[in-house]
Amino acid sequence: MRQFQLAAEVRHGTGKGANRRLRKAGYVPAVVYGSGKENVTLQVEEGLLNRLLREGGGNRLITLKLDGEDKAVLMHELQIDPLRGTPQHIDFLEVRLDEEVTVTVQVQLIGEAQRVEDGGVISQPLWEVEVSCLPTEIPEVLEIDVSELVVGDSLQVKDVQVPPGITMVTDPEETVVSVVTPEEIPEEDEVADDVDEDELVEDAEDAEDTEDEEGEAEE
Repeated sequence: MRQFQLAAEVRHGTGKGANRRLRKAGYVPAVVYGSGKENVTLQVEEGLLNRLLREGGGNRLITLKLDGEDKAVLMHELQIDPLRGTPQHIDFLEVRLDEEVTVTVQVQLIGEAQRVEDGGVISQPLWEVEVSCLPTEIPEVLEIDVSELVVGDSLQVKDVQVPPGITMVTDPEETVVSVVTPEEIPEEDEVADDVDEDELVEDAEDAEDTEDEEGEAEE
């Protein structure tokens, strides 16, 4: 299993102003909690965090390197700026390696190219499922084979094969994928063209302030 590491530093300044200055300097404010220990406020370099996310570490066990100490953590919550798409605050959950955790894992379809040409198209209403397992056993993805499906067929969560030691938490009867005719695909709601961009910016700044206040309250 791939090992993920992330360097962090203790953060001393708190509050909205301090967090904004931190972000402008290229850091993301964060907090680590759990395992019966006191919360620790910290900061991570945005560049390092983005690289970890690109490599798939968002829902995997991470070794957080903090002042010479290694902490086994999961990324419990990542707050993203709705306009810029940049990380704003992270909650890390410190875990024990011998205790199971519940995490979200991506469902990946395989065999789509081998499916018979019958005019149907793949519809995947469920892209992720929740599983329970030890932190060291979190799978990168869970695969489901659609090569034998024809129009009208579907597969549920109970059809997803999981490795030994992993328990499915999501409702087993929930549909993961089905083969439908193009007419059955629901159209996406149209987005209004007259949205006021200034309102979006203002809403985003209000949301950022709220996130700061909530994060600092937890810390």
